Amino acid sequence: MSRARASLLVILFGLGVPSPADAHPLAPSVLSFEQSGHGQVTMRWRAPVKRPTGQSLRPRVPTICEVTEPVTAVLNEEETAVTETQELQCDPPDMTGAVVAIDGFEDSTINVVVRVVRADGRVHHAILDAGTPQLTIASPRDESHTFFEYLMLGVEHLLTGWDHLTFVIGLLILFGWQRRLVAAVTAFTVGHSLTLALSVLGFLSVPQAIVEALIAMTIVVLALEIQSGRHGPVWKHPWTLPGALGLLHGLGFASVLFDAGLPSDEIPLALFGFNLGLELGQLGVIAIAWASYAVVRSAIPAGWQGNRTLPAYVIGSLAAFWVIERTLSVFGLSA
Repeated sequence: MSRARASLLVILFGLGVPSPADAHPLAPSVLSFEQSGHGQVTMRWRAPVKRPTGQSLRPRVPTICEVTEPVTAVLNEEETAVTETQELQCDPPDMTGAVVAIDGFEDSTINVVVRVVRADGRVHHAILDAGTPQLTIASPRDESHTFFEYLMLGVEHLLTGWDHLTFVIGLLILFGWQRRLVAAVTAFTVGHSLTLALSVLGFLSVPQAIVEALIAMTIVVLALEIQSGRHGPVWKHPWTLPGALGLLHGLGFASVLFDAGLPSDEIPLALFGFNLGLELGQLGVIAIAWASYAVVRSAIPAGWQGNRTLPAYVIGSLAAFWVIERTLSVFGLSA
């Protein structure tokens, strides 16, 4: 294989071979405080049912609030998330100065979207993670814009989503540094942007378990293409097939925003910021790959030249495992 392809393979190993649980980041949990006036606040905690073993996030009731009714829990129709509802009495009524904190971030890979719904209908939202495990609610006039938060969620989702990340690196290995790579990445971007928007806006709905299994299949196809080189259909049609494969990946991206349960009036901002973050993450992967190639190219063994078997088997083996694991999940089984 060429030095560029060998370098990209080194990058894949350098990032660390993913565990099955890391293949696709889980949808974020959502914590909302819905104010109805006179200090009455409904606190809702929506968390995915599926989560990595040993990871469990729990929200704290703000110290300025008292619990007035016990917690009620409801499982959604798809049985993918549980919503817990609790009634509070808060002082001050607008919760200014309240500290919103989440326990369990020290060993969790799940983000939390925090929503504060004012009595007048205005909504403020932010994103908490291991680096920012709590926030202080500001007065309405001091609340900041959250576009950047959604943008960073998109970047993080791309960079920590091993299936999507492996697909992008696979395209780089297949096409190398030439125009066909530009065509393939552009087509992939258009494809996933289209289905991301259609899915989040409610025009397209596909069971997520099936989507995840099909995404893994696209990576198997890409591994076969790497092995066949310039004789496969993806090489011959860098616009058509990567674009079609991108359609499936867009459905996977959509799960993060769709499962977050964001109301319709918040979706445009979240969708635009998240999608832009995905593209920045994708460009970041390409930039890191190029920089790494420049650093390690002199250390690539000459015997690797022209050998596509190793990268094809590494990517194909990961993808094949994901296909089996996710297909079993479709039928309610586990690997």
